[in-house]
Amino acid sequence: MEARARAMHGYDVLTRAKRAKTLRQAVKGLDLVVGTSSVAATSRSNLSRVPLTPQELAQRVWRFKGNVGIVFGRESSGLSNKEVEACDCMVTIPASPLYNVLNLASAASIVFYEIFRSRATRNGPPLASESAKARLQSQFNLLVKQSGVQIHKRRLVQRCFRNVISRSFISRREASLLVGVFRRASAKLM
Repeated sequence: MEARARAMHGYDVLTRAKRAKTLRQAVKGLDLVVGTSSVAATSRSNLSRVPLTPQELAQRVWRFKGNVGIVFGRESSGLSNKEVEACDCMVTIPASPLYNVLNLASAASIVFYEIFRSRATRNGPPLASESAKARLQSQFNLLVKQSGVQIHKRRLVQRCFRNVISRSFISRREASLLVGVFRRASAKLM
């Protein structure tokens, strides 16, 4: 009832909204999952939190066809590390270092405004699907294992590759070509 009362002219959007029990369920089937955080990486080793600005995100989103989801954290605590790991890339709104936290409505308004402002005809190549990116990551992981990367560094290297792929907004064709190259390289290492 409260949501309906607050929806005003957005009631049609509210009636089409779907509820999910977990973040994984909510983002299933999306080609790109973008997390938001006021906490940017302060260490080069924190690969999960290397952010884009809202403007950078907007410019990239409009170049491709595909389903993009944006995950906003709780006002009190933001996204957990586990939730950040479920995202392909992160967006951070530049703010004062003295107080860098924005409330949810303000953060959402800024991100959506930048996307609206950057809109153009979506005539770019289709984004790689979730399953295509999973195949690419799987082939890369196999190649990392076969190439002898130390076990304790594998997770970091794999996260690094995932970040590069996510920030590049890789197309379906690019992902397919890379999977083929990685598969051939793995076969040569066997």
